[in-house]
Amino acid sequence: VRHRAGFPDSFFERIVRWEIGLSGQQIVDVGTGTGTLARGFARRGCRVTGIDPSESMLAQARRLDEGAGVMSVVYRAGQAEHTGLDAESADVVTAGQCWHWFDHPAAAIEVARVLRSTGFIVIAHFDWLPLTGNVVAATEDLILKHNPDWHNDPGGLSWIFCDEIIVN
Repeated sequence: VRHRAGFPDSFFERIVRWEIGLSGQQIVDVGTGTGTLARGFARRGCRVTGIDPSESMLAQARRLDEGAGVMSVVYRAGQAEHTGLDAESADVVTAGQCWHWFDHPAAAIEVARVLRSTGFIVIAHFDWLPLTGNVVAATEDLILKHNPDWHNDPGGLSWIFCDEIIVN
């Protein structure tokens, strides 16, 4: 819980422009973990099911929901590749900070099965962003001090920020 800060309100405000996260929508949050996305959508009136293989993470999600006064999320043990949910039962499927853990082809097939024909999938991830004064910037400065060619290393990491990608 301590290391999962969750998504800011601005995330939820932003995706509304694609009609995602509207009150009454049925949302399935795969890899829900401590429920950060699930709780955020529930606060906005969505009907949310959180799926995660870890019962201990689901227990943390329920405790955090209770502390936040959010009692409407249904949490179920399951996997992104096998949710156990009905076909065409969701308006939106979300995966926050977790898609890299899944068997991508199997998870994509399951998401397509669970989504209604007009549904959306949201894969949300925030990465290494060196902003002035944050620990990431200080870490990058330290790396560059001792390895100035780090950004030019073909085996190293390239840093890009993708604001949004929409695929129909």
